[in-house]
Amino acid sequence: MAVEFKNKESQLSLYHRMISATSGSFLTSLFLTPMDVVRVRLQQQEMLQEIHRNNCECSTTSTQSTFKKHLFWEENCFSNLNCRDQKSITSTFDAFRKITMNEGISTLWRGLSLTLLMAIPANVIYYSGYETLRDISPLNNNYGTINALSCGAGARVIAASCVAPIELLRTRLQSIPAGKGVSSSAILRDLFLETKKEIKEFGVKSLFKGLEITLWRDVPFSAIYWASYEYSKKNIFTDIKDDNSEHTSTLNHFIQSFVAGSVSGTIAGIITHPFDVGKTRLQISMNERMNGSSLSNTELKSNRNMFQLLNNIRINEGIGALFAGITPRIIKIAPSCAIMISTYEVGKKLFL
Repeated sequence: MAVEFKNKESQLSLYHRMISATSGSFLTSLFLTPMDVVRVRLQQQEMLQEIHRNNCECSTTSTQSTFKKHLFWEENCFSNLNCRDQKSITSTFDAFRKITMNEGISTLWRGLSLTLLMAIPANVIYYSGYETLRDISPLNNNYGTINALSCGAGARVIAASCVAPIELLRTRLQSIPAGKGVSSSAILRDLFLETKKEIKEFGVKSLFKGLEITLWRDVPFSAIYWASYEYSKKNIFTDIKDDNSEHTSTLNHFIQSFVAGSVSGTIAGIITHPFDVGKTRLQISMNERMNGSSLSNTELKSNRNMFQLLNNIRINEGIGALFAGITPRIIKIAPSCAIMISTYEVGKKLFL
């Protein structure tokens, strides 16, 4: 039965794969966007505390011309949003509670439209691209795990690059701690004004801020995820057995994909989390040359170098800062990967 399914699967059209990927994207985005908001806020809080410490030290030891770092939503154009940094967040649950109390429960779904706008084409490219590369690769027959690793990495490079500007806007939108009652249109208006300002100052490349470190997070994640997923299906979980009941066969296929996707996503998420912290920090920080920065070229380069950035976080804030927000991220990743891959796999099976 498993071999027969695999043979039929290779005959699926790109259209059917796209429909399956779109269904999974919609479900995961709808249910798990709140975890993204909480993750960004927890990572932002660590950054705010370090920035405020450094700024206090600068104000007592340096001249008035010293440049003080700040986040993009601390700009003047966000003054009407009544933004307040919530430095007292102590846990994932506490973040849910305080965001809801201070900004309203709808804030937990802020960026959902951008998430869907990004996730659907990204996942269509990602899943369809992965399976296309996997099926045509010469490594497919004899080196399944290595093939999955390399094809997963390649598919993610393409997908992440295509949606990088939307990913940047979503991360920034979710990071803004606007006061309760502030309309979404006001938040978006100020965000677009700030984005327009940065494009004018730095060019279109500013829309791809954080792409390098995003790839450092997503490419290893995809490689580890797909290698673990394909290995789990073949060696840990039993193959789908021949069964006279189509319903039972579909259910077995769903459970197998769900469990393998959840386990694989968790492993990949834990390993790559420091890059997620670095990505968030880069994307919500101000570009260094704005507002009369006095940073040297060496300091500017070190802030843009991914490994130096992460090492600076480790030295200045401790290794724990590299894993800020890991709980909501794993809580999101495990069911997200499980729902996405099982919906995708079952969707393909229904088209056979």
